[in-house]
Formats: sequence, structure tokens, C-alpha cells
Amino acid sequence: MDQLTKSSAYLDQVPAIIIVTDSFGDIEYVSPLFTEHTGYSNDEVTGKNPRFLQSGLMPKAVYENLWQTILSGRVWRGELQNKKKTGELFWEKAVISGIQNDGVITNFLAIKEDITAEKQLRDELIASKSLAEERDRLKSRFLHNISHEIRTPMNGILGFAHLLKNPHLSKEDMFLYTDIIRMSGERLLNLVDNYTLISSIEADEMKVQITPTSINELLRDLYATFNPEMINKGLLFNYSISLSEDESVIETDGGKLSRILTNLIQNALKFTSNGKIDFGYTRKADFLEFYVSDSGIGIPEDQTENIFKPFYSIDSILSSGDDGGGLGLAITKGFVEILGGSIRVNSVEGAGSNFVFSIPYCPVNTISHLLLTTKTDEFFPRSTLCILLVEDDSTSTLLLEQMLKGENITFLYAKNGFEAVELVEHHPEISLVLMDIKMPIMNGYDATRRIKEQRPQLPVIAQTAFTAKEERERAIQAGCNGFITKPIKKSELLELMKELILN
Repeated sequence: MDQLTKSSAYLDQVPAIIIVTDSFGDIEYVSPLFTEHTGYSNDEVTGKNPRFLQSGLMPKAVYENLWQTILSGRVWRGELQNKKKTGELFWEKAVISGIQNDGVITNFLAIKEDITAEKQLRDELIASKSLAEERDRLKSRFLHNISHEIRTPMNGILGFAHLLKNPHLSKEDMFLYTDIIRMSGERLLNLVDNYTLISSIEADEMKVQITPTSINELLRDLYATFNPEMINKGLLFNYSISLSEDESVIETDGGKLSRILTNLIQNALKFTSNGKIDFGYTRKADFLEFYVSDSGIGIPEDQTENIFKPFYSIDSILSSGDDGGGLGLAITKGFVEILGGSIRVNSVEGAGSNFVFSIPYCPVNTISHLLLTTKTDEFFPRSTLCILLVEDDSTSTLLLEQMLKGENITFLYAKNGFEAVELVEHHPEISLVLMDIKMPIMNGYDATRRIKEQRPQLPVIAQTAFTAKEERERAIQAGCNGFITKPIKKSELLELMKELILN
């Protein structure tokens, strides 16, 4: 060791973590970088066995291999996770060998390099790669199934639309075929809506519309909606409330809460063939905890976390109850988190499932739940309203006409933005413009700007098949007062028109 002591001044200059032990493995020398990385000084560790550095997280087999290698005269190379004086864990790349004199090991030499940052980066890259591969697998599975999801309702729409051409069709068959076409169209639209929703959730673009919401009334409505299906399927169906009517009125996004419960009840209904389905809520401190339980087929224990992932379905069987291509439960989880809560599932395969989620309890003490259901019978005054329909698609124009039929409305028509600007200039009686966005000659954005230059106070509602946040913002910048996406729902359109005209 005398020779090593004489050489310590040189070893101190080596840019590496160096440990020299005697033949028993007790430390005789550590380099300055050892002290810098571990926090232990030379005096603190001299005479100690390096095992005090061990994190306790490495497999015993690693150390057994290490000693077998160096005692046989070979060099050991590997990675070790150790612990600093502060308790912080770190990774080292180590080269350890015995120092021999006349064939006898007199010392052991370890040269190490701190690779903590490199290891973390490597682990992050591996995790990112694994996540990307998993997402690719999920999306590939979704795209593989999307053809079936789209073709099935399209088969119903096109097939029964063709059958409607039969001139000898009975009235009963006509009603049946049109109802099938409607249901198939709703199924197809639901698939598109779900894909749009999950994209908005992942992009953090989903907006929350907080309004006073009666939880008790919401549960009663859901019970009334689903009870006929439960009876038809022979299932017992119950709900439970725990707050008074006034206490149950809270500030939340009632639409999203209704969608969450609807998805979960539909899911339970889809996978329960006998027994019962229960749903309800209880208050727990500052949260309301909701549940939907069933006696259905249950979920395998190793799949309970996966069912909330987008595009995921358990063996293509258990996805969601809304024919949404494996998106229903992912949307449900996204909505719960947007409302400030969390969701979990407890399930026994073959014995049913219990979905539980919570949202903040924010009571509205000054508003009676009765006020929430107040409705007016008429949307507009008895005086005739003149609306300009700007639409280049004749089918969409006809649909809007039929939607607004009987609402004391007269119409003017334009097939492009240029015609719309001309009509507004020459028809002061126009009270509102329904503006399509994608049109020939002049698009809806440019037409709206021109119209607003003439009549700044004239309400303009953008109607478009585009659903992206950027399109909405672009419409607002152009001067549009409202925005509605196709396919248009009559109730939503009337509410928006009422808001813009009567206010």
C-alpha cells in the first residue's frame, strides 16, 4: 500500500470516481470525485466496507456475480445503484478488478462514473418509446375496427334508403325504414362525436360550462330514460339520492355530468343480462361520490386500468355502451377529470362491476331547483322573423327550412358569400344570418366581415361541419356572434337564435 500512497497525488487528478480497498474489501483510498458525488469524505469512509453505499435495491445475484468475477482474476463491468450520504440514490457505471502481487490479490480497484442523468434519460426514452408503441397499437386497433364501425350504420342508411324507393311500400314499413335510417345516422354521428371529443380532451381544448344543476333531478331523468329498457331486459333498476332538493343544486357542468352517468349506465346495461343495475350518489365532505353498479359479466382484474384508455376494448368485447369504437370510458374518465374529480372501478369477473367517481360539491343555496326547469312555450314573438340562409348545399338548406317550420320565420337564400352580402345590403328586414363557412366564390368568414361593415349589430351564426377550436376562434374574429356545428340540432339552434335575437 506504500506505493499506492505515494501515487495518491496522481490518482487525485484522475477525472473519475476511484475506490481502492485492501484484500478484505475495506476502503483505503477514495478520490476527490468520490467525495463530490457521495458527500462522504476520505476520513469518513477509510476502513469501511463499500457495502454501506448500497441502495438495497440491487438483486443479490449482481453482487454474487461481481465477487465471483474479480476473485477469479477477471474484470467486472456493470451498473450499480448506490446511495449518497443524503440518502439520494444514484447510478454508477463501474469497472472493478483485483490488484495482484506475485499472483496474490492485495487490493481491489474500482473506477466508476456517475451515470444518473444518462440513466434517467435512457429510462425516459424507453418509457416514451413504450408509450408511443402502446398508443400506436391502440390506434391501429381502432383504425382496424373503424371500417366496421362506419360500414355497419352506413349499410343501414344506404340499404333502407334504397328500399324507400319502392312505390308499393306500406306506411308501416316506411315508418320502420325511416326509423332505422335515423338510428343508423345517430350511431354514425355518435362515432364521429366521440372521436372529436377524445381529441379535444387530449389536446386540453374541452371547455367547461358551469351552471346550477339539480343532481336529484338529473338522476330522476336518467331513471325515467333508462327504466323502459331495464324492464324490457328483465333487470331491476334502482337509484339513490342522499341530499334534499335544495342541497342537491350545485355549480357544475350538468351536460358533462349527465354524459358521464349515461355512459356508465349504458355500459352496465350492455353487459348485464340478468340481475340488477343501481346508481346514485352520497356526499363525502367536499365531494359528491357517484356510483353505477351492476351484476354483469365483470372485468378481468388485469384489465381494470386499461378500460379507461382511448381506443381500448377488452378482447373487443368490453368497450363502452355507446358503440363508440372503444372511446366511451376514455371520454367518461376525461370528463370526470375536467370536472375536478377522479374515477375508479372495482370488479369481479363474472360477478359484476362497480364504477365510482367523485366531483367537487359546490352547492348553490340561493337558487331553487324548481327554477332550473322553468321553460317558455314560445321561442320568438308572434311577429314574423326574417332569416337569411347562406348555404351552398341544397339538402342542408331544405333541412334548415324544415327545422324552423312553424316558428313564424320567413327566409331569404344565398348560395355563396357574395350573394349574402348583396342581400343584406338590399334587405334591411333581415334579422339574423345563418352563415355556412365553406362556400364557393366567397367563403363565410369573408362574407361575415363584409356584412358586419354594413350592419355591425346584425347577428350572424356560423354553421359548419368543422369542429376544431381554431375554426371557432376564426369565426369569432370574423365577427360571427354564434357558432353551431353540423349536423345541427333544432333545440340548440333555437336556443342560440333566441339568445342572439331577444337579447
